[in-house]
Amino acid sequence: MSDLKELLDREARLVDAAPEALESVLRRRDRKRLTKRIAAGVVGIAVFVAAVWIVTAGGSPDRSQTSPMPGGEGPSMDAPDAPDVDYLLDLNTGEESALPDAITRLHDAGGVVGQFAASPDGSRLAFVKTGEDGNPQIFVAAIDGAGMRQLTHDSLGATSPAWSPDGTTIAYVRSRIGFGNLFLIDIANGGSTKIGDSIAASPQFTPDGSSVLFDGHAGLMTVPVSGGESTRLIEPGPGLEDAGNGSMSPDGSMVTYLGGGSPLAPDGSPLKFHGQEIRHAGPGRFVSNLDGTGFGLLPGGMSNPAGTWSPDGTRIVCSGEDGVSGGGVIVVDVATGNFTRVGEGKMAIWVDDDTLLVEA
Repeated sequence: MSDLKELLDREARLVDAAPEALESVLRRRDRKRLTKRIAAGVVGIAVFVAAVWIVTAGGSPDRSQTSPMPGGEGPSMDAPDAPDVDYLLDLNTGEESALPDAITRLHDAGGVVGQFAASPDGSRLAFVKTGEDGNPQIFVAAIDGAGMRQLTHDSLGATSPAWSPDGTTIAYVRSRIGFGNLFLIDIANGGSTKIGDSIAASPQFTPDGSSVLFDGHAGLMTVPVSGGESTRLIEPGPGLEDAGNGSMSPDGSMVTYLGGGSPLAPDGSPLKFHGQEIRHAGPGRFVSNLDGTGFGLLPGGMSNPAGTWSPDGTRIVCSGEDGVSGGGVIVVDVATGNFTRVGEGKMAIWVDDDTLLVEA
């Protein structure tokens, strides 16, 4: 973790002085980090989570205590013929509908997480495609592809869109590779504003719209939309080696994120589950109250912070690439930790409580 912090500190000093050099450094760092979090999870968390699930407990967890959540696989939705392009998935019927050609992404952005965001009412999408200048840019369109337009025209590229709760603004990362400075753009007039000076990834508005949550060099951070200093929300601490890819629940009371290490109980003792000491967890998906209490473990891996939580706040959608969940896209019940594998794809966002947009 200290090596990563030192690297990102150096990157932050280079942002304005040498953007092209920074792009090169960050590209190597970002790919390495993604590989570590997803691929290493197949080895690291498989043993740990499998042991947890063997001793599954019923009922909802007590969030006043620090303990991993029980987990178990619910029914899988059969998706043998999932479209080869990004698609909409109806969770009630299992019906899959390929996105219109106008929206289907033409630029992979180096595997950057979070290339879609749905408007609060679910009628429009923000997404990443190759712009007129050949760089990844943010586009917006109705969910049926109508009225598509290029929103950003950033010379360094724009990735990882996130829609504000009032539907008027989109946060994005100024970068070709998903790790750079945070910007806000007014959807109506196209005016763009930089907020804060932190090097950031995976932005998401806080539920009240006053700040943006992002993955920073010191853990999960927030920065006011009006600009100013960033504040740590979740940071690495005793036993927690990393914290990132985070997202707040719709009511603002909880946060989920990827982390790893050997997190400690509130009294400083090793974390235990049913009397068994947990020696290492991660990279894995954790959930807690904003103050760090109610700490628990969920199945699943990477998510798109712009659409991780269902609008009703009861479920989380993320990748199943954790060595246990079976790959594809999974939906996790936050109260019980039970999950359902719903289809093929890298990850997904919620369009509404019954519909997912799946990245193929």
